[in-house]
Amino acid sequence: MTSAAPLTARRRRSFRRAAALGLVCWALLSPSWAHAQDDNATRALRLQFAQGLTLEIAGRWADALARFEGIARQRPTANVTYHVGLCHERLGRLRTAERTYQHARAIANVDTRPATPAVLVEIDARLQDLEGRMPRIVLNLAGATDGVTLLLDGEVAQPSRAIRVDPGPHVAVALRHGVPVAASAFSSHERRTRFVTLTVHPVALRVSSVSRP
Repeated sequence: MTSAAPLTARRRRSFRRAAALGLVCWALLSPSWAHAQDDNATRALRLQFAQGLTLEIAGRWADALARFEGIARQRPTANVTYHVGLCHERLGRLRTAERTYQHARAIANVDTRPATPAVLVEIDARLQDLEGRMPRIVLNLAGATDGVTLLLDGEVAQPSRAIRVDPGPHVAVALRHGVPVAASAFSSHERRTRFVTLTVHPVALRVSSVSRP
């Protein structure tokens, strides 16, 4: 109970920073703010951006994501890409959020506009926070492991290595010659490392009887 209040306060501060950053970087949607009043397309994007910020503050992350992704397809600025990442993060898609933040940072690194340093500060803060929050899974094999391949959520995985994943359910499968020989379903949680061992049993040999005359 004692930790709930500070966590809520941190989230409030994060929301306020995101909203403030969106308002400060409003002009990033247009290369020329002075002529934005004459640009119907820019006005439409600014309205869409404002709607996205409003939905963010209300906690409607999926709806906000749709707004920001629509803008990013036309004006992929660092600020818009940052908000796309923020929505993915709040929806629990931590790996997608991390990749999106990294993309936003790459855009910001070549952007010379005055508001860009503020965007970079927020991007780096989110990436640092994600590094600590990202769950890890360590898969191990036991038993008859010769010729066995590991899959985690359908992707090839190396045993005994920490794999960064999203929070939530996962499935690990051991395959021998493409045939499943062991499997495990489990859940991962933020800031935790989960160890999962798949035990593979040896292939049973069939003994055929030989009849003699």
